Amino acid sequence: MQQIIAKFKKNPHILVLGLIAALSFTLNFYVISNNGTGNEYYAACVKSMTLSFKNFFFVSFDPAGMVSVDKPPLGLWMQAISVLIFGYHGWAMLLPQALAGAVSTVMIYILTAKHFGRPAGLISSLIFAVTPVVVVVSRNNTIDMQLIFVLLAAVWFLFRSIDSGKWRYLFWAAVFLGLGFNIKMLQAYMILPAMALTYLLFAKEKLGRRFLAGILSMVIVLGVSFAWVLAVELYPAESRPYVDSTGNNSILELIVGHNGTERLFGQSMGGIGGGTARSFNRDASGTASQRNDGGGGTPPDGNPGGYGQAAPGTDGRGNRQDDGRGMGMNGGGGGSEIGSASPLRLWTSNLYGQGSWFLLFAICSMLLCVKKWNFRNKNVRQGAFGFWSLWLITMAVFFSFAGFYHRYYLCMMAPAIAVLSGIGITAIYSGFKNREEKKAEYLRPALLLSAFLGNLTVQAVCVLRYSQLKAWLLPVMLGAAGVGILLFAVYFVKRKRVILAVSTAALVLSALAAPFYWALTPIISVPNATMPYAGPELVKSGGQGNRTGMPSGGGSSQTSMLETYLVKNYKQGSFLVTSQRSSSVAQFIIDTGLPCYAYGGFLGSDNSLTIDKLKTLVAQGKITYFLLSSQNGSGSSEIETYVKENAVLVDSSEYSSKTSDVGQMGGQNGALYLFQS
Repeated sequence: MQQIIAKFKKNPHILVLGLIAALSFTLNFYVISNNGTGNEYYAACVKSMTLSFKNFFFVSFDPAGMVSVDKPPLGLWMQAISVLIFGYHGWAMLLPQALAGAVSTVMIYILTAKHFGRPAGLISSLIFAVTPVVVVVSRNNTIDMQLIFVLLAAVWFLFRSIDSGKWRYLFWAAVFLGLGFNIKMLQAYMILPAMALTYLLFAKEKLGRRFLAGILSMVIVLGVSFAWVLAVELYPAESRPYVDSTGNNSILELIVGHNGTERLFGQSMGGIGGGTARSFNRDASGTASQRNDGGGGTPPDGNPGGYGQAAPGTDGRGNRQDDGRGMGMNGGGGGSEIGSASPLRLWTSNLYGQGSWFLLFAICSMLLCVKKWNFRNKNVRQGAFGFWSLWLITMAVFFSFAGFYHRYYLCMMAPAIAVLSGIGITAIYSGFKNREEKKAEYLRPALLLSAFLGNLTVQAVCVLRYSQLKAWLLPVMLGAAGVGILLFAVYFVKRKRVILAVSTAALVLSALAAPFYWALTPIISVPNATMPYAGPELVKSGGQGNRTGMPSGGGSSQTSMLETYLVKNYKQGSFLVTSQRSSSVAQFIIDTGLPCYAYGGFLGSDNSLTIDKLKTLVAQGKITYFLLSSQNGSGSSEIETYVKENAVLVDSSEYSSKTSDVGQMGGQNGALYLFQS
């Protein structure tokens, strides 16, 4: 014990890093059981994956292996393995993300401290740990945090390769980048430009060898990335699950369309395939909608013009929409949760609170901390700074102008913002600490300090829009900032490093107060499981979670009654129920583990079921109960017409306590039909 204490005294940074990692894991995992099974789309998939190896390999949404989910396998494999170890519990599915978030916090320290010093590493890791969007995705069964961890591992190998001049580390970086592709496809490649340019500019070898190493690395990236893709494509299509969110059952279409160009342009399947237009967002039940509720409701002061809201107007469901102004933090425009494409989009109401708290300062740090580079005497520190700058530029441009993404995708910006902010804060301290410096040499730290105070002012404007936060959070921020500024003034009179250190710490704490509170909101209240976000609106509304934000088996009593009815009348070898959308059957799969067929996939646009196939499955006795939902968006489709003409409508009193109802499916009206043998 004494040896451990002595080690901490000798290396206090280890203790501080341990506390930051513990804080991260606590934010990511505390009362996680309140989130139930999270996103029911992925939760149903994980349940199905644990029932057979084939379902596991092809990431089948349903136990019968009829349709897959719209993501590659690696992240969901980790969740399924966790469930196989600990049992099918919501917390077991969320554990891999919580761990990935905490370990990524440590990785941020390692990557920063190696080249910019331990203080910069600790500050960067702390900023990353309390970034609201990082906490949000770490508490959800979306797999973005697993992706970030894998990408940070790739960055570590990249820096190691530049530092050592050894190709094998670059090849390992390529392997991890390929693994990232198998978590969220093309999203992993967003850091590829930064990696490629950094290696080509800062590797110590001759240019020809750098290009050769880069080409070989890309071969490895593509090989690892497409190994599973080729396995799916080469496997007989009729013997595996239909690839969700595609028109022709092709994983390549999924990569290029739904998970590719559609994100950039917001177009239907990127112009290929037969999917429906998706330049809109999807609510927790999978319903297409144009929503911009600013994160879930009216600001705490009830002011419709407050932060988190746009101008007056609703989407017909009580959710307020932007007026299209798109200026500053008064609204994002565009009638969606991300607003209209604009250089100011990341400062708009819906996005700022998720991950932009330090964005302005990070940009200023990128511009002010750069020093004159001598490419004849290159070093890995220069390469690391260039890499994080390129990461930030790439992400900022994409998220400012991309046509379609969800707010929680902004976690991809968090590493670069945290690292550059940590570098900038330590540059302020180190720039002022030497009493022998000439006045002219104060220019850089003075400009950085001004940028930091400007960034803090933007934070205060955000908080100022909430009357409840004005009463306590704003005084905390301004009080800590006032102490920091006052001590800075004292330092110039009585130059002692402890005064400078305390003043810098006070300023950092003032800037961390608001994002830390935002990070607490998904702990205080259960966020929307499909489109999670953080913010005071979440606390105000008491949580935006749908059934997926509740323990399995909870939710609508009508749904529970319908589930009880279906299970009671279930025939072995058949589907429990068939419906168009995955949202109509996901909870049934989670609760029962019985085969259900969502032939249209997540959006109901998949072409996995034809009339001939429907007739065959009915003749085989596999399709018995068929749920037609008003949310299907296919009122005149051949399949719906065939069901109505050839199946018997089940009296709603059989599964509903209200004879006036036609049943409920997660809040969506539906009619249940029975194909009689």
